[in-house]
Amino acid sequence: MDEEGFKKTCIKEKKKRRDIQQPLYGTSVANFMLRQDAGRFMLGKYLSDKKLPWQRRRRLGMAVAGNTPTASFLTKIGKMQSAGCRLCRIAREARGESTDGLAAETHGHINGAGCEGIAMTVMVAHHSIWRHLYDSMHAAQKPKSKLKFVTLDKESNMSTLWRREEFLRICSKDDLAEKAQEIEVTIPVKKFKRHGTTSILSLSAQSMRFCRSDVF
Repeated sequence: MDEEGFKKTCIKEKKKRRDIQQPLYGTSVANFMLRQDAGRFMLGKYLSDKKLPWQRRRRLGMAVAGNTPTASFLTKIGKMQSAGCRLCRIAREARGESTDGLAAETHGHINGAGCEGIAMTVMVAHHSIWRHLYDSMHAAQKPKSKLKFVTLDKESNMSTLWRREEFLRICSKDDLAEKAQEIEVTIPVKKFKRHGTTSILSLSAQSMRFCRSDVF
């Protein structure tokens, strides 16, 4: 697709979303941070905070503007020959794998789990944030709340949870899986929905309705 065709596609999509007054297209970081009532006020607060080192505010500004010195940007301005991710290349070379078909090294890519060279770091940070949030929710729980936190000590999946006696008293693991499958097939799949994102954990709450319980 040439640039003119790309612009027409952007305009067509923006008309559908009714935000034709916004910039024709932007970076993933800018689109996320500039959403109304989402990240815009935090962005302004961060960039205007004189107590923060200028270097940090400058990096965020570059990310929003799309001119972070990634391989993708440096290739665009003629400073590099390939936009392929250098971190992914290093990771593949360490594993002795082919470096063909590398993902473009953008700011969004190297800050996400999709980057092979940074995936573990991102995953650890994600788990750390979730653990802090989970512990904070538990600490703020009111005495009358009926919500029970069952995985405070460590992360669990359906297999490990159903090894515990209190869960077996609710219903069997097979009954739960069968009911979850019945519910899942009734959920319509929307366009652009990622496959595999509906987990048995999200369905288990609905499945519990048919299970008699003296645990929760």
